[in-house]
Amino acid sequence: MKRNIFGLVFLILITMAFAAVPEVTQVNYTPSPAVPGTIITVLVQIENAENTAQTNVTIKVGEDYPFTVKEESEKNVGTIEKNGKALAQFVVYIDPSAENETYNLPITVTTKEQPTGKTSYHSVVISGKEPSLKVVKVSEEKLLPGQEKEIILTIQNIGTSTAYDIVTELEEDRTVVTTGTVVEREIMPLGASAVYMDKLAPGEQKETTLKISVNRNATLKNYTLPVKITYRNASGARTTDTPYIGIKISGTVNIGATVKEISQVSGLGEMTIEIFNSGEGKAEYITATIDGEGYIDKPKQFIGSLEPNDVDSIKIKLEKPYQTIKLTITYQDSDAVTKTKTFELTAIQAPIAQGDGNILGLLIPLIALAVIIWFGYNKFVKKK
Repeated sequence: MKRNIFGLVFLILITMAFAAVPEVTQVNYTPSPAVPGTIITVLVQIENAENTAQTNVTIKVGEDYPFTVKEESEKNVGTIEKNGKALAQFVVYIDPSAENETYNLPITVTTKEQPTGKTSYHSVVISGKEPSLKVVKVSEEKLLPGQEKEIILTIQNIGTSTAYDIVTELEEDRTVVTTGTVVEREIMPLGASAVYMDKLAPGEQKETTLKISVNRNATLKNYTLPVKITYRNASGARTTDTPYIGIKISGTVNIGATVKEISQVSGLGEMTIEIFNSGEGKAEYITATIDGEGYIDKPKQFIGSLEPNDVDSIKIKLEKPYQTIKLTITYQDSDAVTKTKTFELTAIQAPIAQGDGNILGLLIPLIALAVIIWFGYNKFVKKK
């Protein structure tokens, strides 16, 4: 009896082990081919080829790379009668880093009698666009003449396949014009002119650093610089993209002021003030406003503009010439931003009045003549 029971149990186990499950007879997906970084809709059809009904039938889509199932990855289609069919639909996301090739999507079918089920693999063709690299951010957009600076370029792969062996560099640092003359660029790379990175997946961003130098005599303006980016795709073919970045050479303005001369004219003190620009940028629409005690003949004067290392002067007459005055300079810098700078200027030494100078000039000869007459008188007249 025991042997019969053991044999029956063994027979049941063997039957369960080799019990058939519905077969996956058709798999369709749209769009076809699939594109990295997008989703596809997968329609799975199964068929029960057995003579008995299959109960608690479940279809599950696996998540092997590059597939990720959105929403439900497992769907129960219930009971499938003899020679019956069932359909299940899944939404599957394709990883952006997937290459242009064919991948196998695993699909497992289980039943009540076969909980471990059977897994089959079905081809999904992925064919994305070629990689395309662009500069999406620049750390520095303004530089000064003569400045050396490391700029960080943020590069993004806007294509839908991975780029490999990426080399980033500035384009040629000089140009040969039609006459044969070599024109050096105002902005040049320093040190290593090219930077390497191993790969960049679709949608991924990475930073790369280039060190550049600006010509000391560079014209203050906006510059468009070509950046050469070379890379290869999954098949090994090398491609070159040439995006452009914008850099503005913008010199700073440094306004200063000093007293050049103080004199007296018609009973008023006349002060000559020099206003200078020691910066690299041009100052425009310069206005000088003077505030002090008593009468000032020209309290507000328009100067115009000052180039770098340029100087101009103004003159004012004051009722009280030896006081400290407040000088306010208003100007626009090289970025067209209005700025104000204030100075306090004082006469260091009081001048000699012109009338007093003339009297002293007359007195000195007269005194000298009087001394001569006195000596002559003592020497010759008194002796007699």
